Amino acid sequence: MSSPAVYERVRQALEKLKMDTALTELDDVLQRGVKEECSSVEVLDTLLERELTARFERRVRTNFTLSGIPVIRRLNEFDFEAQPQVPKRTIEELSALRFLANGENVLFLGPCGVGKTHLAIALGVRALEEGHRVYFTTLHDLVTKMAAAREAHRLHRMMWAIQRADLWILDELWFLPLQAEDATFLFELVNKRYQSKKSTIITSNKSFAGWADIFPDPILVTALLDRLLHYAVTVNIRGESYRLRDRRTSGIPLNQD
Repeated sequence: MSSPAVYERVRQALEKLKMDTALTELDDVLQRGVKEECSSVEVLDTLLERELTARFERRVRTNFTLSGIPVIRRLNEFDFEAQPQVPKRTIEELSALRFLANGENVLFLGPCGVGKTHLAIALGVRALEEGHRVYFTTLHDLVTKMAAAREAHRLHRMMWAIQRADLWILDELWFLPLQAEDATFLFELVNKRYQSKKSTIITSNKSFAGWADIFPDPILVTALLDRLLHYAVTVNIRGESYRLRDRRTSGIPLNQD
């Protein structure tokens, strides 16, 4: 059994090292170690494991808060039977997050209401749960943030915030045509992530040919797609909107506001 002086030095060292969980758990770990006749290394291993687990959980919670994900969606909540066009095996493979390790992009294409955003967010949640940083935004919100950042001369900060994320999710790439400066900034984001082999998920209800309606320069569209598709998984979803199906099931006329 250690002396009171040694015990106090250990507590002070843990406090200085900001190992708060280890400090809180110290007495319990020591008592269990004595009761179970553990070696010093086993006691130290248990104490460090609790500290590391707590730090990981705090990082995950912080990453969730900073991610911008508006609502939690999970893959086990997705109704694959209602959307048989969604390749379940492909989604399950993506959920293993090897695409993140490989720096691959994922593009979900299809009409509104078929589950593109659900799938994108669910993959983002999986990434967060594994300790990765995720940055989520819709195209509309991205344009709004770009305008504010440009006004405040802080576009470089916005670029850095998105670039540092292990996974960037850009949702709803369809609602509005982009101004030249916004389109150029978006291309720079994609290009930097391509060069650093960081993954991006994009959802859009437009085919790739239809992206010309969003970007003012066809050459820019070609360059953007070249970088997005070089290492990418594209999931084309066809089918009826969840909302339209639910309205039909409930008997609500489809032309009703």
